[in-house]
Amino acid sequence: MGEHVSSGKEKTISASSLEKYGYCPLSWWLSQSQPEPESEALDTGEVAHDKVAQDLGSIIQEESQAKMFESIVLWFAIAATLISVIGVSLVFEVGQDIGMIMGVIALIWILAACYFLYKAESMPRGSSNLKYQRIILIFAVVAAVIGVNSVTLLSDFFQPKMAQILQAISLAWLVAACYFLYHSLKRFELALFKRRKHQVSQQITYVDSNDRKPKLFVSEKYGLSGRPDYVLLVADEHIPVEIKTGRVPRGPLFSHILQVAAYCVLIEEEFGKPPSHGILRYGQTENEVEYDAALKEMVISKLVEMRAIMKTGTAHRNHNKPGKCRNCSRKSVCPERLN
Repeated sequence: MGEHVSSGKEKTISASSLEKYGYCPLSWWLSQSQPEPESEALDTGEVAHDKVAQDLGSIIQEESQAKMFESIVLWFAIAATLISVIGVSLVFEVGQDIGMIMGVIALIWILAACYFLYKAESMPRGSSNLKYQRIILIFAVVAAVIGVNSVTLLSDFFQPKMAQILQAISLAWLVAACYFLYHSLKRFELALFKRRKHQVSQQITYVDSNDRKPKLFVSEKYGLSGRPDYVLLVADEHIPVEIKTGRVPRGPLFSHILQVAAYCVLIEEEFGKPPSHGILRYGQTENEVEYDAALKEMVISKLVEMRAIMKTGTAHRNHNKPGKCRNCSRKSVCPERLN
């Protein structure tokens, strides 16, 4: 079967609707005309899902704030060092050699901090990234301490008033740097705790949350839309992730695989590059769903089937599993349910 391209006049189908269709076409069709029945399990699942979304969203926010504080620390420490070095330049000839030596040492530490800043920014966010960021802060603060001490140790050779002013300013800037250092490390600590809790090490670029709905991914070509629970940036690939709460099955369910595949189609349309896989998570269990031409074709063929049902108004059960009917939210109104 060749690719079916939406005419643009057809109704856009969501990835979540595709998942319902994969579970049972008749159940999906009944859901189009009837409101979702109340269910304690469904409410519990939504609460758990929202909690995960809040945690993942806060990781992005906390790491962003930590990075901001980190930059402030670096610049405050640099400023404190430079002010101290300027103070050293006021030393009379008798103390000039010692002052110059300490000034050069301080500048070397600053250059080392800048090097580790480059290393941290050029690698994906993770444990190694955090290690380099902490080294940056340590090097920058040590540089400031050296600079301040260069003023303190040579105070007898300074112009008294100017030396005291510069020393006070340097100390004030260093205290400010330590204040922001504390907040930076605190934010990283909170983000790292939540990353370990949800077993996420890669950079998070997108999170679906009820509090603030993110961008809706849309494929005009296939008439498909959806919001994955979150998207990871792995190397140069955007990997969609779908979280399923509640009972953990022995293996990935077909309907859930279909939903993840739909997100892969949307990611491919959005970024112009297909992801190698999507991720399906049941609690702490993670399953990779390989995305290839066959899986993409399956998504497209199911969209064609769904649109055909929309035109004919006729759908049927696609299984012979009584247990599946018992767990279906539409069982009370389903004409083909298995008792």
